[in-house]
Amino acid sequence: MKQLKKSITLVLLLFALTGNAQNPFLDNYISVALENNFGIQAQNQNIQAVASEKEIIKGEATSNLDVMYGYGVSPIETRNGPIDHKVSAGIMLPWFGTRAKQYDVVNHKVEKAEQQKHQTENTVKYTVRALYFQMLQNQKDLGSARYNFEILKSFESIALTQYENAKGSLVDVLRVQMQIEEAQNKINALIADSTLFNQQFGLVLNHPTKKIELSDQLIFNPDSTSLGNNPLLLELEANQKVVNAEIQSVAKEASPKIKIALDYSIIGNTQMQSDNAGNNAVMPMIGLSIPVFNAKKYNGRKEQLVLNNQSIKLQKQELQNALQSEYLKAQNQREDAKRDINLIDQQIAKVDQAIKIQREIYTVGQNTQGSAFIELLRLQMQRLEYQFKIHKAEQSKNDALAKIDFLQGV
Repeated sequence: MKQLKKSITLVLLLFALTGNAQNPFLDNYISVALENNFGIQAQNQNIQAVASEKEIIKGEATSNLDVMYGYGVSPIETRNGPIDHKVSAGIMLPWFGTRAKQYDVVNHKVEKAEQQKHQTENTVKYTVRALYFQMLQNQKDLGSARYNFEILKSFESIALTQYENAKGSLVDVLRVQMQIEEAQNKINALIADSTLFNQQFGLVLNHPTKKIELSDQLIFNPDSTSLGNNPLLLELEANQKVVNAEIQSVAKEASPKIKIALDYSIIGNTQMQSDNAGNNAVMPMIGLSIPVFNAKKYNGRKEQLVLNNQSIKLQKQELQNALQSEYLKAQNQREDAKRDINLIDQQIAKVDQAIKIQREIYTVGQNTQGSAFIELLRLQMQRLEYQFKIHKAEQSKNDALAKIDFLQGV
């Protein structure tokens, strides 16, 4: 057993050195949940869908090939002969650098989608941790409730002995038996809660789990106060990059477009004497499509993006304040829980001492009124209440630390 504890401690230390690990069991459950979560899988598909916009840009960057055919009903007579037929073909190309700016927009959209995935992963991690800590509290409560049940059974034996020796009352026996019934009912309720938690945990993991390994050997690294890696904050920053890239892209779209064309003229027979008589004519052409009447459209789009950028900046400032407020709240919750744990530890030590003294008074002394036994039961119930309180305080501390991890995006 000692060797097993040493091995577990060594594993925990290794996990602490390699990252922000809680314990190997919890970290494994988090990995399973991340792998099987449908929301994360959907985000992966969304990232690929956003990245595929580059292929759309490739297709839209170059216009369709325009082909025209003309027949000379009244052929135009040239020196080389009449133009009987004419074929024209041309394409429109974007201005230099336009496609690169559009790719930048897509790259930042992918970055934004990745941060959305990060936020989903962050939520899954927090959900697993929070439920794990609830299960850990339930396990501790169940252990304390069962121990309390055994203590009450021993009290029942003492009360029966005192009654048989005419040193106690039958009422004492009945009192402790009623407490035993309540203790058994509490155990049954905690077992039912444990079953529910196990079912919920299986759904969160999206994976069947026969036995859930629980350990309170938890390691957190809450010293960092930076919230810069919060995925919601990073998503807004990525959104800003998208808007800025779109502003530059719009500026490129407002530039002239380049048209490249080729005219092929078929020359008929002529009576004129010329060196090139009857030769067909080929005429490469290049031109510009200048958006003279679309300037308002591009300016309006650019103004809209600038306003969007300002709106995102304000949202970012508001989110930073909200995250800082939540962080301070979680820090305060952790400190409150630590104080409660220290106080309750002292109270449990004192109530254990009081139970020992009161038990000796009851077993040794003559107490026809049963007040000593009533006090003994009251102290035992108080001890159980303190144990439940310290388990709740430990869960509150762990949940606060998990919330800090959630806010920091780790």
